[in-house]
Amino acid sequence: MRTTTPTRRPTIADVARLAGVSPSAVSHAFNARPNVSAATAQRIMAAADQLNWRPNVASRRVSGSAGRSLGLVVARDHDSFERDPFFVRLLAGLTAPLAEIGWSLSLTVVPPQGELGVYRQWWNEQRVDGFVLVDVRRSDPRLALLEELRAPAVVLGSPPAGSSVPAVTLDDQAALEAVLDHLADLGHRVVARVGTGHALAHEVSRAEQFTRAARRRDIETVLLHWPDDAPDPVRATLEARRGATALVVDSEVMATELVAHAPELGVSVPADVSVIAWEDSFVSELVRPRLTALEAPVETSARTVVDLVARLVRREEVASVVVPGRRLVVRESTGPAPATT
Repeated sequence: MRTTTPTRRPTIADVARLAGVSPSAVSHAFNARPNVSAATAQRIMAAADQLNWRPNVASRRVSGSAGRSLGLVVARDHDSFERDPFFVRLLAGLTAPLAEIGWSLSLTVVPPQGELGVYRQWWNEQRVDGFVLVDVRRSDPRLALLEELRAPAVVLGSPPAGSSVPAVTLDDQAALEAVLDHLADLGHRVVARVGTGHALAHEVSRAEQFTRAARRRDIETVLLHWPDDAPDPVRATLEARRGATALVVDSEVMATELVAHAPELGVSVPADVSVIAWEDSFVSELVRPRLTALEAPVETSARTVVDLVARLVRREEVASVVVPGRRLVVRESTGPAPATT
C-alpha cells in the first residue's frame, strides 16, 4: 500500500529566507508597520504568494494581534432576523469593504439576555478587532461595556445622547420632509407613525423629528407601536389609528402585512388609508399595491462603518459621520386622502 509523506507547510522563516529579510520584517510587513519600506514589503508579499503562505490567525492572537475581523452581534430572535431584509443588505454592504482591507465579518444572532457576554468573550479572546453596533437602545449597556473594554466600536444609527462612541447616521430630515410633503399634497391631515416599540435610539429621534416637521405643515400626528403580541397586529393598528388617513411604518415587513391584510378587514389601501414604509427593499415590490417606501443608502453606511472601525484600530482620531439620507420612492400604496374618515 502506497503512502504519501505530507508536504511541510511553509513557515515565516521560509518567507524571510526567500525575500532576503528577517522573520520580524515579514511580521511587520503583514501588520502594516511603518518601519518596512514599500519596496521591501512588496518583495515580502511576493515571496509569501510564491510559497502560498499567510500568517496563522491563532498564533497572531496569542501574540496579541487579533484576526482582522469585525464583530456584529444581533440581539434578535432568529425568526425576526431572517424576516428582516435590512440585514441582508447590511451584510452585503459590510462584506465588500471588509474584503478590500483583508478583514472578515464575525456574526452571531443571540437572545438579548446573552448579548453582553458575547461582546466580552469575543474581545477577551481576541476574536475580533472591533465592533459595529446596530439596534442601539436609549439606555444601551453595550456602550459602557465597550468603553470599559476599550474596544473599537462604531454605532450604525443614532446613538443615545452623551455617548462617546462614534456613529454613522443618516440625514433623515430631508426624507421626513419629503414624506410629509407627499402626504400633504394628497390631502392627508392626520398621519400616524408606526414604530416597533423597542425603544431604539434612532426611533425616538425619528419620532421627535417627525412630529416637529408635521406641526410645521399643520398635520396632526399619531404615534403608534406595532403590537407584536396582539392576536392580529394589523387589526389592532388600524383600530388604534384615531382618524389617521396615512400610516408611516418603520419596517417594510410590517407595512406589507398592513397592505396585504387590511382589505380582509374591510380597509382598502390606498383608498381608505395610505401606507408608507420607512425602509425599502425587494419586499416592497412583492405586495399589491406596491409600497411607497424610503430607500436607505445601506451600502454607503456600511462602507463608512468599516472605514471608521479600521481607523480606530490604527489608533486614529475618529468623529461621527452623517451620510446622505433616504430617497422617497412613490408607488401605489399612497393615494388621495378619503373625503371622510
